[in-house]
Amino acid sequence: MNILKIALIVDPRHIDSYATAFCAWATTQPGIDLSLAVAGAESGARSRSADTVWRRWVGRTGRAAFSGGVMLAERVLLRCYKAHRSHLAVADITDIPAMRSLPRFDLTGFKGGLSDAAVDLFVHLGNNADLPANMPAPRLGTMFIDYRRDRITAAAPIGFWEAYHCRPKTSFAIVNLAPGGRGQVLVEGGFRTKFSFLLNQVHLFRKAQAQLQKLLLDIAASGRLPAPRDTVPYSGSCMTPPNGAESAVYMAKLLGRIAARTTRRILKIQHRWNLCITHSGWRDATLWRGVRVSAPPGHFWADPFLHVVGGKTYCFVEDYVYATGRAHISVLEITEASVNCLGVALREDFHLSFPFIFEYEGRTYMCPEASESNQVRIYECDEFPRRWSFHSVAIDNISAADSIFFEHKGKWWLLTSVDRSGLSDHCSELCLFSSDSPLDGQWKPHPANPLCIDTDMGRNAGLIMDEGRIFRAAQRQGFDQYGEGLALFEILVLDEAHYLERKVTDIRHDYLDRSLGSHHISSKGNVTVVDYKTHCFAP
Repeated sequence: MNILKIALIVDPRHIDSYATAFCAWATTQPGIDLSLAVAGAESGARSRSADTVWRRWVGRTGRAAFSGGVMLAERVLLRCYKAHRSHLAVADITDIPAMRSLPRFDLTGFKGGLSDAAVDLFVHLGNNADLPANMPAPRLGTMFIDYRRDRITAAAPIGFWEAYHCRPKTSFAIVNLAPGGRGQVLVEGGFRTKFSFLLNQVHLFRKAQAQLQKLLLDIAASGRLPAPRDTVPYSGSCMTPPNGAESAVYMAKLLGRIAARTTRRILKIQHRWNLCITHSGWRDATLWRGVRVSAPPGHFWADPFLHVVGGKTYCFVEDYVYATGRAHISVLEITEASVNCLGVALREDFHLSFPFIFEYEGRTYMCPEASESNQVRIYECDEFPRRWSFHSVAIDNISAADSIFFEHKGKWWLLTSVDRSGLSDHCSELCLFSSDSPLDGQWKPHPANPLCIDTDMGRNAGLIMDEGRIFRAAQRQGFDQYGEGLALFEILVLDEAHYLERKVTDIRHDYLDRSLGSHHISSKGNVTVVDYKTHCFAP
C-alpha cells in the first residue's frame, strides 16, 4: 500500500475547527501519514475566535466598516444552526489532544532537507496568501484551497460578495504549488450560495474540504498528482472589502431575507411542486400549452417518471406529505382525457423520491432516491404498477441522490449525485459508475469522478433515450433556491476511461405564471411531463 506523507501547515495559536476535523479524518486513513508543519511561535496563544476570523476569513483592512452590526447579526444567525456553531471557534494547539500526539516541526525555522522530514506534500487549508515565506518544497508540492480565485482581494471576506449580489453559486479551487512551478488547479467547483455570508462560508469550507479529502485519497492510492485543469482568463472585477455603505446595504438585504423567511414560516407558506403534461414528444413539447396537474390537499407531486406498459402510460411521482415531512412513491395513469391517481406504489420508513424506472432481463425495477438510508437501493416490481419489493443494494455507505441507470455498449452505467460533506446537499457533485449488471452490486467508480462539481449540472433531473442517443437532464440551482430550472445534456462519449457531454438546451420555468422553478423532465412516446414549483399555504 502506498503511504502519502502529508504535513498540515498550521498556526499553533489559531487552530480552527476545520484543521481539527482534518486531523481527525487523516489519522484514521491507512494510506495517509500525517504530521504538522508549525508556522509561527507556539507561545502566547489565545483561544479567541475573532482574531482568526478577521485574519483568515474576513481580512485586515475591512474590519472598520464591517465588524459592527453585520458581523454581530451574522454570528447570532449562525448560532441558530447547531452543526455550524464551531465555525468561528479557534484553539491553541496544546488544547487539542489529537494534535498534541502528532509529530511536528517548525516550518519557519526549518533547516534540514525534506528527506529528513519525510514529507511528500504540504497541505494548507487556507489561501496562498497565508503561506509562510521561503517554505521548503516537498516532492509533490504544496496544496491549498483557494476560496478567492483572484476574484476578491486577500482582505475581502470569503463568501460575502456572492451573498451580497445574490449569485447562484460560490466557487473554490484546490491548487497545488509544484516545486519551482506556478500554481496548478487540480479540482474546482461551485456550490449553491446561501442567504447569509457566514452560512455561505460554512458550506463552502465544508464542501471544499470534503473534496480535498477525496483528492488526497486518490493521490495516496495512485502515488501521483492528477493532471492539472486548463485555466481560463477571469474578466470580472476584483472585489474589495465592503465599505460602510455596502455593509449597510448588505445588512438591509440580510434583514429583508430573514423577514421574508420568518413571514413564510408564520403564515405557513411552503413550496408546492406540480406537474405540467403535454401530449407530444419532448422535442415538440410546447410547455405553456401543457395540462397542469396538482396533488390533493396536503400533498405535492414532483420528480415524474413515465413508463409505458400494454399501451398505457403511467407516471411515477414523489408524493410528499406535508403533515409528515416525508414522501413516498405514488403512480398516476395518464390518458388523452384525464390523469388518475392509482395510489401508493412504494412506501418506506424513510423519505423516497425520484422513482427512476428501468428494465432488465424482462423484469421492471425502480431505483428511488433514498439518501436517508445511505444506500442506492433497487426495488423489483411484483405486480405492475403498485406492488414492489426490495431487491438489492446497488451501492452501500454512500450519500447519493437521484440515480439513473442505463445500458450502453454492453455495460451498465449509473449516474448519481453525491454529497461527501455531511450537509445532505446533493446538488453539485456528479459521479459515474459502471457494472456488467445493474443488479450484482459490483459498481466500479469511473476514473474521472467527480464528472463535475457544479450546481448548474451536478444533479440529475431525468433521462431521455431517443433513437440511440442519450440525453441527461440536470437541475440548475439558484441563489439560496433549490430547483430553479433544468437543462438537457447529450452524452457524446462514454466508456470506462472517458465521459463527455454537451449542453443541448435550457428548460425554463417562467412559461407558467407564478412558477418559481422546475427541476425534472420525463418523456415517453407522445407524452412529456415536467414539474414546476409554486407557493401555497400549508394545510
